[in-house]
Amino acid sequence: MSDIELKEITGLREFMALTAVRVKPEQRRFTRNALITYLQTRHPAVTTYVIQRQGQQLGFVMLIHAENPSQWIIDRLTIDRDYQGQGVGYAVADMLIDMVHDFENSEMVIARYRTENEAARSLFNKLGFVEREEMFRGRHVSLLEFEFEEDEEDDDEDADSDDEDVDDEEADDSDADERVD
Repeated sequence: MSDIELKEITGLREFMALTAVRVKPEQRRFTRNALITYLQTRHPAVTTYVIQRQGQQLGFVMLIHAENPSQWIIDRLTIDRDYQGQGVGYAVADMLIDMVHDFENSEMVIARYRTENEAARSLFNKLGFVEREEMFRGRHVSLLEFEFEEDEEDDDEDADSDDEDVDDEEADDSDADERVD
């Protein structure tokens, strides 16, 4: 779906337009109060995007820069009920993965959603995420992790750096155990 666009939301007026996004009745329990969502979007680590196709608003999504600077979180991917089942959510998540892949020092994309949200679970499984169940701020959520495969040019750089000190490699290994809270 190359006609899908993500437009960053920068103001209250743009955000208030998101209240027109409607979800199916059975999905309402997965949505948040608009005021709470707006306040969360004001955090400097959060970027909120409206999802559009030819100027038509299809939904919204949050991209959060995690406490671990190499990790990014896809959160609140919400598609209007009239556009669900058309590949919009898949296209948006795929775009975000590509976007994060281009960020310097990014290593992981995590998709966050409630465990009982079968539509979200199915979507992220299709994208190749590996599911883990953990607590996040007192709530059960599923975290799906996607570690980027190394590019061929990264493999060449790694081959050049094989001659480096073993101490550097051990320091790098200790960083690999960090995860998002």
